[in-house]
Amino acid sequence: MSRDSGFTLIEVIVSLVLIGLIALVAGMGIVSFAKGYVFTRDSTHMAQKAQLAMARLSREFMEITNIAAKVDTQPDPYVIYDNISGRHAIAKDGNIIKMFFDLTSGTTTLPSTGDNTLIDNVNSLTLSYFRDFQTNQTWVFGTDNMDLLTAIQIDVTLIGVGGHFSTIVYPRNK
Repeated sequence: MSRDSGFTLIEVIVSLVLIGLIALVAGMGIVSFAKGYVFTRDSTHMAQKAQLAMARLSREFMEITNIAAKVDTQPDPYVIYDNISGRHAIAKDGNIIKMFFDLTSGTTTLPSTGDNTLIDNVNSLTLSYFRDFQTNQTWVFGTDNMDLLTAIQIDVTLIGVGGHFSTIVYPRNK
């Protein structure tokens, strides 16, 4: 009686199916890990950009001495202001927040050129002005004296990773 050694066709097929299932699960795990890594990297990058932009905006508004013009309506609000280094403007244009420097004295409209991109992928920019931030008493442009402006709240919402960033600036305009 001779005995043939080796695997039957059914054993080979079952082994290939099991190896295929193991490879499928391992591949899905690798893809899931890679997607998580890319999401985390993009979120961190956007958060760093937003943090830098918020720091710059805070610095600009901390030194504010006068507000020459402002438009609060979405989707593209802007403010033209004077600070210790001259007349500047901050504007949302589409999904970009732009800064304008060294505007001529008396400028109350946004120039069409000379802008610098502060941050992109912006969904909204909201600037709120307060006479008294603790009691939520708003400062009214054109009515209230600049000395009554005690706080500016800056809110920026980004597109994509969905970050919302907010800060309160207390100007040194006194």
